[in-house]
Amino acid sequence: MRQLIPVLLLLTLLLPAAAAAQPPVTRAQFAAALWACAGGVPYDANGPFSDVGRDDPGATAVSWAYDLGLVKGTGGTCFAPDRPVTREEAALILRRYAGHLGRDTFLPEGVSACNDFEGVSDWSDDSLCWATAVGLLDWSEGGRLDPQGAVSAEALERTLSRFFDRPVPAVPYLLEHWRA
Repeated sequence: MRQLIPVLLLLTLLLPAAAAAQPPVTRAQFAAALWACAGGVPYDANGPFSDVGRDDPGATAVSWAYDLGLVKGTGGTCFAPDRPVTREEAALILRRYAGHLGRDTFLPEGVSACNDFEGVSDWSDDSLCWATAVGLLDWSEGGRLDPQGAVSAEALERTLSRFFDRPVPAVPYLLEHWRA
């Protein structure tokens, strides 16, 4: 019995952390959540990406996002729909959509003082700094940008609620009922 106590203690400590961990939001899920929050208008699911089939989950949203210029793919004709969306990708998509809606996307003064600006990809310009500075995306632990960090469902819900300035109940439902 004494030998089981350390094992039980270890399990007690590890299980809540494992239960709390959420899978990251994928690129297609992000597009689908944004599309749903924007009204989920009927749209042609035949997009330009060879790895997003017409019947795939999120195909309509990915086509919509592509046609609006929000997403451009990962190279060639690929979109990588099942890859986790990074914080810098999410920020860039949101900034492009804000611009499409006619919102101000200029950076507030002093944002360039970010402590890990060098980790941001060239293609994402300063969108991650913009998204954190205007309060759409939370800063990562320690006040860092964490450009390659994944976006959780909770972070996505908070971010889209802030972007649309209203609760977005479609996000938890969408992710909960996502077909793999």
